[in-house]
Amino acid sequence: MQMPDASDAEQHYFQRVAEDCEQLLGPGIELGELVLDANGDVVLKLSYRLGRAEWTSEGHGETVVAAHADLREQLVLDRIRLGVRALVLPRR
Repeated sequence: MQMPDASDAEQHYFQRVAEDCEQLLGPGIELGELVLDANGDVVLKLSYRLGRAEWTSEGHGETVVAAHADLREQLVLDRIRLGVRALVLPRR
């Protein structure tokens, strides 16, 4: 899991965000990268995969905490989308 460059406190918070998202996404998910973009609104982008299917979810907010809350909401629907995508992807 790669996380953004940040202070020790921020790195600790991002580690907690990653752990929270991993629990929410459930078993079989491999986390990729957690990216923080703070130009204007805060955006948290989380990349992850299930088998060969890959997905990126984004959370937006005025603060990192608000972006994390929005990301959690997105993950609920995106996990369903990723599961369906993993089922229908042609096998090699």
